Amino acid sequence: MVSFPLSPLHGVVEIGQELCLRGHNVTVLSFGERGRSKTKKYSPKCPLNYVSMGPLPVSDAAEQEILAEMALTNSTLKQIRSAAGGLFSAYISSVRKPLTQIMASGIVKPHFALVSVPMGIVGEVLLDHGVDFAVNMPNAVLPLIIPWAAPYIPIPFYHVSVHGMTLLDRLIVIGGSHVFQLAKHIAAALGAKFYYIPDLNPALWRGRLVLVNNIPGLDYPQPLPPLVQYTGPLTDLAKMEKFPPEVEAWLKTVPEGSPIVYVSFGTVAYLARERVQAMVATLTSAHYHVLWALPKSQQVGLPATMPSSMHVHHWIPTPRALAHPKVVAFISHCGGNSVSESMAMGVPIIGYPQFGDQPAVCQRVADAGAGVVGATGGWVQANEVLEVVTNPAYAKRAQSIARLFKGFGGVSKAADLLEMGAKGDLALLQTPTDRSLKAWFLLNGYDLLLLAVLASHLVIFTWARCCRRCCSGRPGKGRPSDSQPKEKSQ
Repeated sequence: MVSFPLSPLHGVVEIGQELCLRGHNVTVLSFGERGRSKTKKYSPKCPLNYVSMGPLPVSDAAEQEILAEMALTNSTLKQIRSAAGGLFSAYISSVRKPLTQIMASGIVKPHFALVSVPMGIVGEVLLDHGVDFAVNMPNAVLPLIIPWAAPYIPIPFYHVSVHGMTLLDRLIVIGGSHVFQLAKHIAAALGAKFYYIPDLNPALWRGRLVLVNNIPGLDYPQPLPPLVQYTGPLTDLAKMEKFPPEVEAWLKTVPEGSPIVYVSFGTVAYLARERVQAMVATLTSAHYHVLWALPKSQQVGLPATMPSSMHVHHWIPTPRALAHPKVVAFISHCGGNSVSESMAMGVPIIGYPQFGDQPAVCQRVADAGAGVVGATGGWVQANEVLEVVTNPAYAKRAQSIARLFKGFGGVSKAADLLEMGAKGDLALLQTPTDRSLKAWFLLNGYDLLLLAVLASHLVIFTWARCCRRCCSGRPGKGRPSDSQPKEKSQ
C-alpha cells in the first residue's frame, strides 16, 4: 500500500488492517516518521509493516506556510497552484527514485497494491515492475481525473450545483469535460508522459479497480462502470477516543433538551485572530450551546472570559463529539473525513469550505439536503446555523445518509474487492471501452461523430454553392445565355 502521509493515508491503513486480520502480509510505503506514526495509529488491532521512502519532501513548517497561504485566498485556481507547486509536486518528484529502489531491491515483493490519490508516479513504477494495483479515492468520483466521471459533474475549480445549472454553467462543465477527456486520450495516444500530473494519464486508469470512500447520494449519483465501487466511509467509528475531562465536565452542565453545535475546522485550516473573535460573537446564542475544537495556536483571538454557553478545547475527538446525543449540528470546513464522520452519525453540517476539494464536498452535502454551504473562505453566519439547528429536515436527511452508509460495506467490502483483484477475478468486470484506446474511440462513437461532422460540412458546402449559383443567375454549362442573340425566324 502506497500513500502520501496526508489525510488519504487513513483509509488505506484501515483497509490494510482488515487484510492483516485476514492473514495477509501488508506493507505500507510512505514518507518519514509521520507516515510511520499514522500507520501505527490506524492499525492497532493488527500491526502493519512500514517502509519509509525517505524524509518528508516538505517540512512541517513549510507545509503549514503553504496551507496558510491557501487559506488567504478564495480563488480555487490560486489554491490549486499553491498545493500543486508547493506540496504535490514535491512528493511526486520525490517518489520515483526511492520506490524504484525499494521494488528493485526486493524489500517488498507485492502481488497486488493499493494506491491513494494523488497517486503521482507510483502507478507507473508499479506497472514497470509488473505489479497490478487498485486506487483509493477518499471523497468522491473526481471529474477530469477519473475518465468515467459523468460529464455533468462540476469540475473542481468551478463551484456550482449540478442542479439548476445555467446555459453558461452547462457549457463550461459539460463542454469542458468532453473536450478535456478527449484531449487526454489524444495526448496519451501521441505518447504524452503527463509528467506534472500523472493522475491525468488515462492509461493508468484503464481496467483499474477504484474504491470510492463515499456513497451515491452524498456523492452525485451517476452511471459508472463495475470497477468503480463505492465502499462508504472507511473510518472505524466504533473506535472512539474519550473526551478530555474538562469537556466531559462541561457537557454535563448543558441542560437536557438544550442542543449543542459542534465546531471544528480540522488541523489544516487556519483561523486568523479576527475570524476567531467574530465566530465567538456570532455563535453566542440563547438557542444552542457550542462545543468548539480549536488548536492552541489559534486561541489568541478568544476573549478572556468565554460565554457560559460555549466551551473551547484544543483537542476533541470528532467522532465522539458527533455521537453525543446533545449534538445536533456540525460547523465544518467539509474535509472528507469530517463529512464522513458527521453523516455516519446522522448529524447535519453547516459548511464553510476553505480550499481544495472542500467547496465541492460542501456543495454535495447541501445538494443532498443534509446541510447548508456558505461561501468559500466565508465567515460563519448566525442565520445559517440557526436554520440547520431548528429545521428538522436537515437532520432527517443526514440520518437517511447514515443508514445508507451501513449498506455499502465499508472496510470489509474494500478488503473483499482487493482480494478478488489480487486473484485476477475483477478482469471480468472490465468494460469493452477500457480494453484499449482504439476500443474507447470506436465504442464511444467518436469515429461516427467525425463522419457526421464531415458529412454535415459537405452538405452545407454543397447547399451554399447551389444557393450562390442560383442567386447570382450564372448559367450552368450547356445552357444558352439570355444575353446571346436569338436566331431570326424563317
